[in-house]
Amino acid sequence: MILTKLYEYANNRMTLPPAMYGVNKIAWLIDLSPDGKFEGFVCLKSKEAKWGTIMTTPHIGRTVAISPKLLADTGEYVLGIPKKTSKPERVKECHEQFKTLIQQCADETQESVVKTIATFLNSSEIEKAKVQIPKDFDPGEVVTFRVGNAIPSNSGENWHKIEEFWAKYTSGETSEDSDNNNPVMPCLITGEVTTVEKRLPFLIKGVIGGQPSGTALVSANSSAFMSYGLQNSLTSPISRDAAEKFAKALNSLIANEQGQSRIYIGSTVYVFWTREETGFNPLAFLDKPDPQAVANLLKSPFTAKQASSLNENQFYGLSLTANNARTVVRDWLDTTVPNVEDNLKLWFQKQKIVDAYGGEHRPLGAYTLAASVYRDAAKEMQPKVPTALIRSALHADRLPDELLLKLVRRNLVEREITYPRAVLTKLIFSSDSNRNPMMTDMEQLNLNPNLEGGDRGAYYCGRLLAVLEATQRTAIGSVNASLTDRYYGAASSTPANAFPSLMRGARSHLAKLRKTMPGACKALEERLEEITVNLPTFPKTLNLQQQGLFSLGYYHQRASDRAAAKANQNKRQLT
Repeated sequence: MILTKLYEYANNRMTLPPAMYGVNKIAWLIDLSPDGKFEGFVCLKSKEAKWGTIMTTPHIGRTVAISPKLLADTGEYVLGIPKKTSKPERVKECHEQFKTLIQQCADETQESVVKTIATFLNSSEIEKAKVQIPKDFDPGEVVTFRVGNAIPSNSGENWHKIEEFWAKYTSGETSEDSDNNNPVMPCLITGEVTTVEKRLPFLIKGVIGGQPSGTALVSANSSAFMSYGLQNSLTSPISRDAAEKFAKALNSLIANEQGQSRIYIGSTVYVFWTREETGFNPLAFLDKPDPQAVANLLKSPFTAKQASSLNENQFYGLSLTANNARTVVRDWLDTTVPNVEDNLKLWFQKQKIVDAYGGEHRPLGAYTLAASVYRDAAKEMQPKVPTALIRSALHADRLPDELLLKLVRRNLVEREITYPRAVLTKLIFSSDSNRNPMMTDMEQLNLNPNLEGGDRGAYYCGRLLAVLEATQRTAIGSVNASLTDRYYGAASSTPANAFPSLMRGARSHLAKLRKTMPGACKALEERLEEITVNLPTFPKTLNLQQQGLFSLGYYHQRASDRAAAKANQNKRQLT
């Protein structure tokens, strides 16, 4: 279970804050003297920290119920000052419960700083503070206390008694906590029979499309999602400790706290981690791969294919999106680091194809490939497209035909085969064990491809369209709408209908060139002859796979022609 792996990551790879402490942005300090006298407000906001200074403070998950956070909470809880949209009666109750919590903490810990804060809250000093509220004070911002130089809410100052109190309070162990009726069930993460949470205490942050406060990974608040009478998070029972740790691990990975642990592609965030620390970083290859790094990867030997060893470093991945208040798991991965390295080598080998000018191949990242099938990737990209590419790169999975369909349609719309789409076409075919043999020696123009029947005809039809376009361009120069602009759709789907008329047009162009440019005419005629020998008849229709091969033939021929033209130009310059 992938949540178990996150729990293990938290235990083995992270330096965790105290139980039920989380990152908070503190906007205001209330300065108090040691005897509880109000000394003023201190603003912690700045241009760099718009919402305040980051501290690790007591945390509790809350929805609509009133649940105060110890020592650091909003102005409504701490001072009882309502926002314009809040109900005064409810804010008053929030403040009363906050005061009760502080008093309980003071009584149980006997910490002098907490006693000082309790004295302030239960004296006329709090009214002095309310009178001196700064003009830019927002009751929705987080406020905490400073007594002398001490900030007892800040875990960095090691207030162990306060931390122990909060851990017990949030687990329901303190005598005055009323919410102590959580059921005892087997925890899905640890397997232990223990008290489990009705609602998980920490939300997942940093997932695009989710609420700013975070999204729930486990939640069921509608009858349609409940079973056997289990509500909220009890459909997947998880203990408080396990829930807190897996959420902190995931939030840390999304926040990239350990460096190079996540990548955003469209609306999807992908996070990766290993059981043990390793110098291998797949994100460097998936995001914007460096050609030299890829070359070094390809030079390294493949590992022997064998059953996974217990000593192998495990590799894990998650792809996440958000739907308002919920985190959506799109995919997850559980494999080994050696397998990922080998699969990445295959991924880049399968990508190899000459660039649009016949030059050296350059490796492409997942976003570039995914974006190539959309008009506006920022607005239109669906999570399943980059997810399929990431899984293919790391797990060597076959890419779906749905992706080939998107690619073919984009070619039809744009009347152009771009380098990323040519790479993706070859990658789609190469990822399928049944189609992979077709891609033998297909890094550049192949005069005798490993194709049969309609597949072979489709590739040659693509080449033919490129040569016919070159013939037109050589004869009459550039035009507003090229042959490809006008006929790519028909030629790539119903060649038998499109090519006869195109061939007649080519003959008239060749007749003109025979008089004006005999050398060019001869070269074009030889190319046409070499292609048409392999096309005894034009296919009536091309299926999806064949339309992909058509685009590959067209791309290869154009790249070859450009490379030949450049070579001839260089040759003339030398002479």
